[in-house]
Amino acid sequence: MLKQIRENARIPLYILIVAFIGLYAISSHETSPIAGKVFGRKVQMSEFQKAFVASRTQMIMKYGELPRDQQTDTALEAQAWDRIILLAQAGRERVRATDKDVVAAIRKIGAFNDKDGWFSKRLYEDILRYNFGLTPTEFEAIVRDNLTIEKLIEKHTKDIAITDDEVLRQYKYSYEKAKADYILAKSSDYLAQVSAPDDETRAFFDKYKDAFKIPEQVNVEYVLVPFADDKEESREKARKEARDISYELAGNKDLAGAAKKFSLGIKETGLFDEKANIPGVGYELKFAGAAFALEEGAVSNPVETKSGIYFMKLKLKVPEKAAVFEEVKDKARAALKAEKADAIAKAKAEEALAEIKKGMAKFGELADKLSLHEKKTNEFVRGQYIEGIGISPDFADAALSVKPGEVFGQVVKVNNGYAVVRLDSITPIDEKKYQEGKEKFKELLIAQKQFYASITWYNDLEKKANLEVMLNRPSRSSRP
Repeated sequence: MLKQIRENARIPLYILIVAFIGLYAISSHETSPIAGKVFGRKVQMSEFQKAFVASRTQMIMKYGELPRDQQTDTALEAQAWDRIILLAQAGRERVRATDKDVVAAIRKIGAFNDKDGWFSKRLYEDILRYNFGLTPTEFEAIVRDNLTIEKLIEKHTKDIAITDDEVLRQYKYSYEKAKADYILAKSSDYLAQVSAPDDETRAFFDKYKDAFKIPEQVNVEYVLVPFADDKEESREKARKEARDISYELAGNKDLAGAAKKFSLGIKETGLFDEKANIPGVGYELKFAGAAFALEEGAVSNPVETKSGIYFMKLKLKVPEKAAVFEEVKDKARAALKAEKADAIAKAKAEEALAEIKKGMAKFGELADKLSLHEKKTNEFVRGQYIEGIGISPDFADAALSVKPGEVFGQVVKVNNGYAVVRLDSITPIDEKKYQEGKEKFKELLIAQKQFYASITWYNDLEKKANLEVMLNRPSRSSRP
């Protein structure tokens, strides 16, 4: 059936194809070494290679081109093993996608069609061969395996259901609105009352030594092709220049030379860790992720951020190391003082709550009596930012677990201290909107339950598979 489809140049097919760079090439006439074992069965390197190719293909189709670095390869290897385990289990359960399934899936995705919207056999084969490194048969095998895995997971999650009472309860949980009053004991108010002598600070450091570890750090040189403004025209101009730089660096990893040739400045960050504010760059997760994925002396692919496109070269990587007390003494002292102040704040809030429970003082009067802060919230739903509190699921749950006018029975830890919470008012859900959106909301809840069920099911399957990895990954320099 698939052969007939490929040969029929007037059938409209829609296939999204992106470039793939093959890894772990193995000659077809060489004896394939053992990559590992699943369910006690040996997995040939050739089988692992196919799974790796399929995993990378899926990731590229979803996210675009991926960097060729050790971090990405490690993630793809893990996905390849997941794929092998799932396909092995599908074979054990006799689950397999049909030709009809493959055809239907290919019709829904991307396009190998000519200008008139019809499938082009020549275009299909050329793109697969030159850009994707695959034959039509190999590509269709990947699609078939993807669908087989989907069928297997569906088989183990299809019976999940949810009652109308659960739907209503979850809808209320998501859309009920509330206002609350609260008395806040701010931890920062008590910092001036506490001290941290050297002996206590040293004992605190010894107790929580792991929390003061100095994380892995890197130092990179970088070149920035900036975006002149937010206009797409300016961005495209910068991207064109970045492509030219990429071509220059493809044959010569001299970042400084490339910077000089394109009249760009080259800068150095100095050491920073992955979660830090990067000197000269700021908080930029894409930059940090690319930097930490590099090996020393390697030059990155272009990294596009909101400010422009970066190229970087790793100068130094310093491994994580245990902290020396003298190096982090001030940090440990500040942490100890914060812990002590936090304890006082909690005690103050608990004192206020105890007096309320005994009926010794009214809510507002008590705040003045104990020099605490009495505040009111804006109207909020669970998961929403609450003015003066921030995002605090515990605060929202406490407020919405009591009736209007009632005080929650425990103090609540919030971002800046401890709160005594009283529900002021509640706005019920809009029944009309609920009835109109009930079925879609129910579908979403079922999808969520299926997702979590699939994770639980796969975790159990992975244990049964008893994966043994035997391959030794070659260094990047030795790869084709």
